Amino acid sequence: MKLKKAMIVFGTVCILSTMITGCGSGSESAVKTEENQADEASPEESNDAPLEGVDGSAEEPQENAAGKWQVLEPDVAAAVDADFLGKVWKMEENSFFIAEKKVKILDDGSLSYSSPSSNADLPDTELIHVFFEEDTLFYMRTTDGSGENHEDKEAGFQDLKEYMSVEMKGSFKNDEFHATEIRFF
Repeated sequence: MKLKKAMIVFGTVCILSTMITGCGSGSESAVKTEENQADEASPEESNDAPLEGVDGSAEEPQENAAGKWQVLEPDVAAAVDADFLGKVWKMEENSFFIAEKKVKILDDGSLSYSSPSSNADLPDTELIHVFFEEDTLFYMRTTDGSGENHEDKEAGFQDLKEYMSVEMKGSFKNDEFHATEIRFF
C-alpha cells in the first residue's frame, strides 16, 4: 500500500514538474515574441501605401479607424452595393444628416434592414453629417412591386427629401461621411 501511494505521489510530482517547465518556457517564448514585435514595425504599419486587394486593386486605408461610425463590412457592402446606409434626417443647404440604417445578412442569404422610425426623436450625436462634392453622383431608385427589379435615374441634391432612405458610396473622415455616390428611394 505504501509503495502504491509513493508511486502516485511520484507520478503526480513528475507530471506537475513537466507542466510547470513546459508552461514556463512557453510563456517566456511568448514574451520574447511580443517584445520582438514591439521593437519591429510590421510592413503594414510602416507602409502608408494602399493595401493591395485580392483582385489586385488598391484599397484605400480606413481613415476613420478610431471614429464612432464605420463603413459597412465588406461582405455586406458587396451585397447592398454601398459603403453606408441611412435615412435622411435633416437637410442643410449643401449637406444633410442621416440616421444609420443597419443591415445584416441572414443565414439564408437574405438581407435584414432596420432604421429608426421617422417619428423618433434622435439627438444630434446619433446623426451622421454627409458631405458631397459637385461631381458626386445622385440617383433616384424606383423599384417594381416585388422589389426585385429596379431602375436608377439621374437626380440631384434638390430631389432628396427628409426620411428618404439613402445608399451611399464614399468614406468617413472624422466621423463625417464624404459621399461619391448617393442613391435614394
